[in-house]
Amino acid sequence: MKLLHVGPAQVMHASGLPKSIFGLASAQAAFGLKAGLLSSSPLTQDLPTKEIPGVCWLGGPRKSHYNPWLISADWICYIREKFGAPDLVNFHSTYIPFHTALARRCRQVRWPYVITAHGMMDRLAQNVKRAKKGIANLLFFRAYVEHAEAVHAFTSSEAEEIRQQFKVRKIITVPNGVDDYLLEASKKLSAADLADFGSEGHLMLGFVGRIDMYHKGLDLLLNALKILQSQPQGPRCRLFVIGPFHTEKDERSFHSMVELLGLKDDVRLLGAKYGDAKLRHFLACDVFVLTSRFEGMPISVLEAMAMGRPCLVTPGTNVSDVVCEGGGWNSQPDPKSIAEAIESIYEKRDSLKARGQQSHDLIRARFTWENVAQQLYKEHARLCSLG
Repeated sequence: MKLLHVGPAQVMHASGLPKSIFGLASAQAAFGLKAGLLSSSPLTQDLPTKEIPGVCWLGGPRKSHYNPWLISADWICYIREKFGAPDLVNFHSTYIPFHTALARRCRQVRWPYVITAHGMMDRLAQNVKRAKKGIANLLFFRAYVEHAEAVHAFTSSEAEEIRQQFKVRKIITVPNGVDDYLLEASKKLSAADLADFGSEGHLMLGFVGRIDMYHKGLDLLLNALKILQSQPQGPRCRLFVIGPFHTEKDERSFHSMVELLGLKDDVRLLGAKYGDAKLRHFLACDVFVLTSRFEGMPISVLEAMAMGRPCLVTPGTNVSDVVCEGGGWNSQPDPKSIAEAIESIYEKRDSLKARGQQSHDLIRARFTWENVAQQLYKEHARLCSLG
């Protein structure tokens, strides 16, 4: 089977989406499939400069198209020349104009395609920039989705959200994955040195990802910490935040909230980290926290679990069942519930090591890219009538 992945392919990026694309394509190539990758982002210095092992790298646009909704048929010729005619095209994410334009060209030459939604097709995601998305849905995106052979959801809850929002031919449900390296990383790396931040007795909470205040629910988390701080006998906890700001507005909002809530001693912003530096910060926390309002299946949570860190999440992350099965915690997306969950974790902090091992074992058993690639192959083969 020949599979062509199309999606934003920035390497140095806080979003888990490029990492998901790279991990899946690499695993499919290792599985014996011919996998290709076409970036839908204009090429910059942040994009790969060498092929992913076993994956045919097709590059991407040299610059933004004057009209991204309409692209030349030369793209089909380019794909045929560099990769051949794919059995299936896998578009990653929804609201990227280049995807809808290329999908239209694919339909013209009868190349079937699937869309991996990455959490962008559920109700709360649709409510972000609702008016703009409503117009785009009407003009372009609903046709893009309706003509897909299938939409790929990571979880059953995401699949149900998609069914409620869009008319689709078929939904396949296969989870996200993590790199095998993470399963052994805790044995090879030491935890990041947080210097004077936190001390023995503190519960260290960690957030690693794009700092998008609304999407990631960081406003909920900060307000929860304020509730705990106001309790004279409350749990002693600290939060460090790793990642770049999504927008300047998010940066202003974050600093303003920390200042107004009086959390300057309890919250530390450490900037963006990549590679092993990022992984060492996973190891520096006792509990990884993600209180998002909506997600697809966040790789950051799977990474934390793979490295032996139990997690606290909200239902909007779409992984609360996985987290709880791995010994972690689920909280409703409001400050009071999050504060109560953190208080419960603090009281059970002697069990954190065992819970972290439980998380690690669950990821090893079910969420490696090898497992994901095998599951997706069965679904894709049915779509292409190859199996």
